[in-house]
Amino acid sequence: MKSAMETVFLAGLKREEDRPVQVSVILLEPEMFPHRELSGEPVLVRMDRRLPFTVDSLVKLAPAFDPVTTALAVCACDVDTQALSVWGAVFTSRRGRTRFDPEPFSLTPPDALVISTLSTGSLTVFRGGNVIARFNSGRFNEPTPTPFTASLMGWSLLQGIKSHAEFQTNGTRYWRCYRDFIDRLLVEANKRGHGGAIVWLPEHLLEDGQDWINPRYTLQQGAEGAPLLQELCRLEIAREEGEDAFRQGVKGPDVLVVERAIQEVKRRIVEHVELLAQMTRVDGALILSSRLRALSFGSILEAPTWLGETIYGPDDDAYPAYQVDLHQYGTRHNSAVNFIGKNHDAVAFVLSQDGPIAGITGKDGDTLYWWPDCLSSLGSV
Repeated sequence: MKSAMETVFLAGLKREEDRPVQVSVILLEPEMFPHRELSGEPVLVRMDRRLPFTVDSLVKLAPAFDPVTTALAVCACDVDTQALSVWGAVFTSRRGRTRFDPEPFSLTPPDALVISTLSTGSLTVFRGGNVIARFNSGRFNEPTPTPFTASLMGWSLLQGIKSHAEFQTNGTRYWRCYRDFIDRLLVEANKRGHGGAIVWLPEHLLEDGQDWINPRYTLQQGAEGAPLLQELCRLEIAREEGEDAFRQGVKGPDVLVVERAIQEVKRRIVEHVELLAQMTRVDGALILSSRLRALSFGSILEAPTWLGETIYGPDDDAYPAYQVDLHQYGTRHNSAVNFIGKNHDAVAFVLSQDGPIAGITGKDGDTLYWWPDCLSSLGSV
């Protein structure tokens, strides 16, 4: 395990054709490799000649395989079981896992260890589809559950949308769509590989919150994501009614027509997500309303220094609460902390070029809540 991680890490420090090496490897028992198929799908690539598992081999093979969807299969050698070699590649994609993916989820990643490097000097380790560790900036980050379910961060977002007409109509269905939208936005922003920040403002902070923002590029008008989520909720309900009617042998909504409409709305939602995510590539913060409309981008957060406590999440009895050492972090993280210190009901997500996305929100008047890693699945790589 140690040797495998070191090999992948060193390969990630190299450059091939002036581009950083990005590669994923999956550690398999030899008997697992020939049988990794499901429903007749060809999920294996077998090499006729096994290659030594070395930094040079990974550097040469990496450009041939997308590290997000495919991992090089590494197994023990037949003669020397202590030595590793590359046997081929395994399809490890999680496409279809999220609500907004157009195709259904049909193939689970193998239940094996995957080691991936997508940016120089960083590693992500998975077991199946779950992150079990991240290494970046010289330190490991322990895995945490998603922050958008039973945590204060999810509570801040939920409280901010309860006044929406869409929530009052659809309740928790709208909330689930909303949190999946935020999750997808973080994934898309992370894929673009540029550090930045996303600041989410509830409606009552749209004016007061601006006091601590220096907006570089202000948008007077723009599309909102909330109506798209409302339309998706409506269509999902119609699909369920159509399926129930079909089972009962009575007339109801045409499921095929509704399904086509759902795919169209999903496309529009994803395009809106991608529009917002692209704005994070400009240095500064993307300021987002609770209606999921971009208010400004490239903005500078200028709140005074936060003097209260900042503690790690999650807020669960199983996880001890301890103080965040903000001196370990740069201007981007500290500016977000200072801003949330003045606007406790807002939520800030800080994107690192080579690490996880930190989430920050108010816990109470004296304490801020810091979620170290808002990306927690293979789909988030």
